[in-house]
Amino acid sequence: MALCAAELPLVVIAELMGVPNADRYKIFEWSNRMLAADDPELSPAPDEGVVAAAEAYAYANELGKAKRGCPVDDIVSKLVVPDENGHELSELEFDLFFILLMVAGNETTRNAISGGMQALIDYPEQWERLRADPDRMARLAADEMVRWASPVMGFRRTATRDVELSGQLIRENDKVIMYYTAANFDEAVFENPHAFDIGRDPNPHVGFGGGGPHFCLGRHLAQLEIEIMYRTLARRVAQVVPTAAPRRLRSNFINGVKEMQVRLIPAD
Repeated sequence: MALCAAELPLVVIAELMGVPNADRYKIFEWSNRMLAADDPELSPAPDEGVVAAAEAYAYANELGKAKRGCPVDDIVSKLVVPDENGHELSELEFDLFFILLMVAGNETTRNAISGGMQALIDYPEQWERLRADPDRMARLAADEMVRWASPVMGFRRTATRDVELSGQLIRENDKVIMYYTAANFDEAVFENPHAFDIGRDPNPHVGFGGGGPHFCLGRHLAQLEIEIMYRTLARRVAQVVPTAAPRRLRSNFINGVKEMQVRLIPAD
């Protein structure tokens, strides 16, 4: 996860949340350790993820106290200060929500960015399409990168009632695993799903969820970050040349890249 460009989503979410500059790398480190429980390089101890979550929780608690005492124009202040109706998050609710924003606002977007870069390296004709018309293609490319990379591979949900889905009976309280990596390559939904096509439109991927109460809160921010990243790269860079094989995260939850070394050849 050492691709410097992929740290930009962390900078954005930290800025929105009002995390001091000096503390922002802590967020990056905690996020890595929490989601890398199966990767011995990032999580050498069995309980490393639990320890990281506890450290992040304690930090959130202190940050929340500071913002309550001196609120400013950031998300944390909005969450810990009562609104016009007197509603506010409890200390527990805020601390847990902080951890959610810290991880969700960072891990998914940066792995879509790195996964998208790998796809553009593997399919150079798509890179040329992006360079030919970055203003139009970057928006479409962002969606295709999320579909292709599927940074979150799956979630588990609990059925609240008996239901039949595609001939399969799911009973109340059954645990159901949803694999976004499968849904985003469903031949019944996508034409030629195993082709990386930055012009794919429409693109009904479920990388941000399938709608409803679990739809991604930061979907528009994430897409905008990816779009701006690749519009800028397409304007300034002629070619992206890999200098080493990417090193992938060992995980059954996040489709992540730990390190991707590349050389950027500037555009004329």
